[in-house]
Amino acid sequence: MPLKIETRPYFVFGDLVANVAVGALIGAGASALFGPGWNMFIAMFVAMPLGMALSLPFAFLFGALFGAMEIMVPVMTTGMLAGMAVSMCAAMQEISIGAGAQLGAATGLGVMVAVYLANALIRTRTSHWTS
Repeated sequence: MPLKIETRPYFVFGDLVANVAVGALIGAGASALFGPGWNMFIAMFVAMPLGMALSLPFAFLFGALFGAMEIMVPVMTTGMLAGMAVSMCAAMQEISIGAGAQLGAATGLGVMVAVYLANALIRTRTSHWTS
């Protein structure tokens, strides 16, 4: 049974743009908000729900263009992980907003790849249940 991963360029490009843009925005915000005065673990636990909450409007915006379920999970995960990663880095040492945006964008790209790989793995394991 062939894999049913989204391969149409419009949707793949939309996933990429949404995740990288949200990751960069959350990363820039986290690097501006958190600094070396924060405890690393407290910064992480504050940034996790903050990143998810700030990514929600973007999930709705991009979801209207590229599909709600295909965008919602990766964008919310990107917001959570970018907020956590950048805030922890900012708590250890001062990082610029640009560096935070780069780390957030890289996190968004990593989340997109992880979601696509997880989708492929899950679909191969469950193909006998749905056919």
